[in-house]
Amino acid sequence: MTDSLFWALGSFLLAFAISWLLCWGIIRLAPRLGLVDLPGERKVHTHATPRGGGLAIYLAVVVTAAALGRNLWPDLLPSLIAGFFIVTLGLIDDLRPLPWQLRLGVQTITAAVVIFLWHADLSWPAQLAAIFWLVALINAFNMLDNMDALSAGVAWITAGLLAVGLLIREEKFSAWLPVQPNLMLMGALTGFLWFNWPPARLFMGDAGSTFLGFFLGLRSLRIIGTDQPVSQTWAVLLCIFAVPLYDMTSVVVLRLWQGRSPFHADKQHLSHRLVMLGLSSPLAVRVIYLLGLASGLGGLVLWQCSGLGALFLAIQIVCLWLAIAAVEYFRHFRAFRL
Repeated sequence: MTDSLFWALGSFLLAFAISWLLCWGIIRLAPRLGLVDLPGERKVHTHATPRGGGLAIYLAVVVTAAALGRNLWPDLLPSLIAGFFIVTLGLIDDLRPLPWQLRLGVQTITAAVVIFLWHADLSWPAQLAAIFWLVALINAFNMLDNMDALSAGVAWITAGLLAVGLLIREEKFSAWLPVQPNLMLMGALTGFLWFNWPPARLFMGDAGSTFLGFFLGLRSLRIIGTDQPVSQTWAVLLCIFAVPLYDMTSVVVLRLWQGRSPFHADKQHLSHRLVMLGLSSPLAVRVIYLLGLASGLGGLVLWQCSGLGALFLAIQIVCLWLAIAAVEYFRHFRAFRL
């Protein structure tokens, strides 16, 4: 246990150090490369801010995996190889916005290749569900990246919850090897959040937010295939990823309700709606953190329940999100109708 814990903590610290250094350099280099996010009508920040932090996050994970990823390459290769295409696509989009059809197509093809090559043991319905899951999370974390420290902070919490879930799957908290990739990502995110905490000095851009959804989506598939029923396992994952999925779903519903394209960017995300209710932006981000933590921990407890206990807990979690939706949607939908 001591040896594996040492490598796990080392992975976190090394990824943090590399990410911090790369972010520091990108802040100074980004303006020369045209990686600058300018203020706009649909944006919260009020001054030009460098972006490209997603590249630092990805490279920190890659370098840490190469240095300390002992016996992890079979598990990490899908995330890092396919992640390169996701990051590259996002970086191009950061430099020059691409059509959503092209982005969605490349994301779907990348997810399909990963699932068909590295998860061939799954049945074809499960493979299709996994592809949909990956593409949904890629875009959910991308949409969530609309306030300082929001998407990265939620990803940090999600990676931690998945790590605990993997430890529960191993049925012993001494098996640190399976969660080492999660700790690498958490370290890389910590280095980035140093510069992304309000007021942000660096944004991750689409290169970062899409990679987070892709990486965490693949890590979540490690939980599939346990002794628990498939429906219960997916319920746990829905709880862990409740914040980005709720944000994406609610925004799409609102845009369709208003007769607009679901791919049209605006300021109607969960964080924006909380600000409309009177919260400051930093407070709205912290409230979303708590929602993600509460829902995710509830999901982990759900994994340990069975029978009526699992049913009652699932109903409680659903009621939590329905209550949130009722509070914010009543005002938002009514305001639109008026």
